[in-house]
Amino acid sequence: MLSRTALAFLIGVLTACGPVPAGSLKGTLAAYPSDWSDVLGGDRAFCEVESRSSNPHSIQLECFVHEGRLYVQSHRWALSPWWPTESWASIWIEHPEVRVRIDTTLFEVRAVQATDASERNPILEFRGYDPVPDGIAVFRFDDRD
Repeated sequence: MLSRTALAFLIGVLTACGPVPAGSLKGTLAAYPSDWSDVLGGDRAFCEVESRSSNPHSIQLECFVHEGRLYVQSHRWALSPWWPTESWASIWIEHPEVRVRIDTTLFEVRAVQATDASERNPILEFRGYDPVPDGIAVFRFDDRD
């Protein structure tokens, strides 16, 4: 018989909770929206992002809207050279053409890393960071056109 801890771990693994990488996303393709708040149903929600179409990699993240645009952020060490696995953030830098799924709707977008402090800092301040730490990768989703 499994202990409660082992059972909880097994359920977590089997249900793939959290940002567990997976493959290709399915859904109904939609046009790039003028304001992401309507699509998300508020200022933040979980979304799934698929990258690298030749070898699909998808992950679930919290997407958020800032000034009408859709963003995500990494943890502080996602792009650190010592990080033990390939981060989704590093994949997006090399393969910026991604697909975002919100509920069952897919959007084909370009993940653009916000590296300029004039864009990045206000976004992270909006997210509650004070002071804004180094290391967090912030991406906005732009229209591919």
